[in-house]
Amino acid sequence: MLVRFWVEGYRCFSERTEIDLTDKKNYRFGKECVRGDFLDKMVVLGENNVGKTSFGYAITDIITTAGGFKKDIGQMDPVCFLNKDVDTDKATFHYELTQRGSVITYEYSKTDADHLVSESLTIDRQLVYRYDLNSDSEPFFKKDLMRYPEIPVPDGSRSIILALSERYAIDPDSPVGVVSYFAKHSLYYMAMWKMDVHIGVMDFHDQVCSYLINNDLVSKFENFFRDVSGSDLRLTVEDGTLMVVRGSGKIPFTKSVSRGTMILCRLFCWIMRCKDKDALIYFDDFDDMFHYRTAENAIKAIIAEKRSQCIFVTHNTGLVSNEFLRPDCCFIMEQGQLRSFASLTDKDIRRGHNLEKMLREGEFNRKSVE
Repeated sequence: MLVRFWVEGYRCFSERTEIDLTDKKNYRFGKECVRGDFLDKMVVLGENNVGKTSFGYAITDIITTAGGFKKDIGQMDPVCFLNKDVDTDKATFHYELTQRGSVITYEYSKTDADHLVSESLTIDRQLVYRYDLNSDSEPFFKKDLMRYPEIPVPDGSRSIILALSERYAIDPDSPVGVVSYFAKHSLYYMAMWKMDVHIGVMDFHDQVCSYLINNDLVSKFENFFRDVSGSDLRLTVEDGTLMVVRGSGKIPFTKSVSRGTMILCRLFCWIMRCKDKDALIYFDDFDDMFHYRTAENAIKAIIAEKRSQCIFVTHNTGLVSNEFLRPDCCFIMEQGQLRSFASLTDKDIRRGHNLEKMLREGEFNRKSVE
């Protein structure tokens, strides 16, 4: 799972912007939102134009760089890739993942969306490999930790991890495998009215239906939809097509359901696919298409999935509640920095405190400007 990430020189981030998932406090409530010593389910709030979407692009850049998935147009724009507030020729992305007590650190720098200039991988501070195309030093590869017949020559066109995963079957417990596995199962998702933006593991409409049918998940999705939305949705399969039952008639699922229902379906499929995997979903503008109760119930449903690490981005202050979250899992993005509610107040917050009221009354503004 991801335990720390920072980015620098990318889009609106002139300085290092970090999220530290080891900054767990000793609250006796909301234990479902943490896993061991790390934060696991989080909500991010912030005013418009503070960098929430850019941070989502940054933290999920690994999906395309190490996972090989297609980039979103927002990631590919060469004009916006590097920060313009400082004189920089590269953007740096730093990930720390944990697996079975070890910490795997993966860091790389890029001049644009498609060109790497440096890359390094360590496990428990032991270097696995490193190269810097702007340096005269030779690339370093620790062969007893790599264990591949042939190591790709770094040329900046693709990451070493992606090149290895395309050539060999990767051991998921190896340092390369931990990073590759995380990249190939994570997701950036933004649902908009007429289109979706997604990077990573996600199905299009017809593929979602096929996934439900082929994995015998139609009934389970009906139950999920009922629990989350409070409404009944009767489904059946007819000639390989998922159909919605209305009275005595049937209508194709993809042609009849609302945007919110389709988003819930996609979310359900991602949960099912990645529920046993260490993966991350960055759900941007999380509840734009949801009723407020549906948004709350969706968060609760995802919290129940122990290995689905999630970051929900929202403007809905009603979602920050000690009922299903906790102050160290609620973040504010401001002036290019992410800080948790817990770090923005000296008050001893208890379960009975109303986080939304405290937020609206400015309790978490006092230290954010220091």
